[in-house]
Amino acid sequence: MITIATAPVKTYLSKSKIPGFDYVINPYIGCPHKCVYCYAEYMRKFTGHPEEWGDFLDVKICDTPLKPAKLFRMRVMLSSVTDPYNPYEKQYELTRRMLKQLAFSQAYACILTKSALVLRDLDLLKQMPGSEVALSFSSADERFQELAEPGASSVEKKINALKTLHENGIKTAVMAAPLLPGISDWKAIIEATRPYTDRYGFDSLNMRPAYQKKVMSFVAEHYPHLLSLYADIYLKEENSYWVKLEQEILQYCRTANIPAEVYFSRSQPFA
Repeated sequence: MITIATAPVKTYLSKSKIPGFDYVINPYIGCPHKCVYCYAEYMRKFTGHPEEWGDFLDVKICDTPLKPAKLFRMRVMLSSVTDPYNPYEKQYELTRRMLKQLAFSQAYACILTKSALVLRDLDLLKQMPGSEVALSFSSADERFQELAEPGASSVEKKINALKTLHENGIKTAVMAAPLLPGISDWKAIIEATRPYTDRYGFDSLNMRPAYQKKVMSFVAEHYPHLLSLYADIYLKEENSYWVKLEQEILQYCRTANIPAEVYFSRSQPFA
């Protein structure tokens, strides 16, 4: 059961701390996708919610419209600590409202989502040349998605969304992240999405204290044979796994002429 509330804010717009972007818009506080590895779970301590992360959603309310002159040809990310297309966006349409204003401002939007609901706003995206939609995949395996990302769109629906966006001339990207050691098959993600994707980003599973126990329990229950690997990487802090994987990914993508960046050791343009 998701607790829904409203949260008055002075503005939807925040100055970006993410390289490559001028502003960030997070229309919601919280995210009902309930991804077991969600890096944004640390935000819960700022909300005052007794519910677990994933069990509440605050709908931001602001009467002040975005300023077109301020956003003219600025690069704006939706979103960094929530999914702008969580299932409740169907009802509240905050993201759609933001896109209408960004299109009027001639801003460049980069949307990062795990939801095929983004297709609802295809009409607006067509009005925003240079904007991009990045679909996030931790795996191309439907079973993993159902276990680890129960509120997100299925792998099949996300691939179909990429295909539709691509066919309609929208720039697309795949964020293969987070990659879970021994679980995420990054080559399978590429093979499933390559015909419809302009570029790729890859990032590792960074284990924050807020959700380390949750992730380790998930691995112990569903992938117990990998516990020793996770102990080496996250408890003993051995970095050799990521060094080797980065080399493998970059070599593969260079050979296959696939535009790709690996963010294992530096700040990423997608949150």
